[in-house]
Amino acid sequence: MSAANKGPHKRRFRSVSIYWLLPNMLTIGGFVSGLTALRFALDGRWAGVIVLIALAAVFDALDGRAARKFQTSSAFGAALDSLSDLVVFGVVPALSLYLWALQDYGNLAWGATLFYAISIALRLARFDSELPNPPFYAKNYFTGIPAPAAAFLVLVPICLDLELNLPWVRDAVYVSGWLILIGVGAVTALPTFAGKRVKLPVGSVLPILAVVGLLGAGIVTQPWITYLGLALIYIISLPMAAVRFQQDRRAYEANGASDDEDTPEDNTL
Repeated sequence: MSAANKGPHKRRFRSVSIYWLLPNMLTIGGFVSGLTALRFALDGRWAGVIVLIALAAVFDALDGRAARKFQTSSAFGAALDSLSDLVVFGVVPALSLYLWALQDYGNLAWGATLFYAISIALRLARFDSELPNPPFYAKNYFTGIPAPAAAFLVLVPICLDLELNLPWVRDAVYVSGWLILIGVGAVTALPTFAGKRVKLPVGSVLPILAVVGLLGAGIVTQPWITYLGLALIYIISLPMAAVRFQQDRRAYEANGASDDEDTPEDNTL
């Protein structure tokens, strides 16, 4: 063996598991979907914008779960996920609404656009800085509206226009107010359902699968009505989550329970 191959300067090759790459590939898939949605917005193809943002949300839901499943969570993956979420669920929806209804209405409309995007940035920063192991009663809740859900809700005016063609949904005051409202919802301390620790009884499996099948049929046959229905259900769930959170906290404090189920959570927002 030559001297060039000996000692501390010997070159070492490292391999990377496909299981480490998979969550990051899913994150990149969501990022590409979000950027393509922006291209569709520039072209005025609003149905495509909604579909691609929804697809990006699916990628976002899968990447953290894949990392947890294969035990490949990393600081790199978490940072990549947060940066992707900021663009896909913060910047792209805000710019889409601006191009759709607000670009002719001056600085106030642009201010509402900026407010929503900044709110999502702050929401993501807060999520990344939260304690990794919150009290047990809080593990099934997010603080504020998650970024994908905020993007889902903020696109509701476009969906209303596609389905019902109502003239008032493009009103700059309404659209600006909606952007600000959802932005506030993202940065507020309002608890929202996370669904990470929900356990369902065995007898509910078939009914739930039937509902999923009905939902799939609705997406195919009446996509915008289904979209609006899901948005309404989520909005209704917000006060319910706040009430349930207070009940869970009181029960936890009353029982003096210890946080004995410390399982790491994924970095899905």
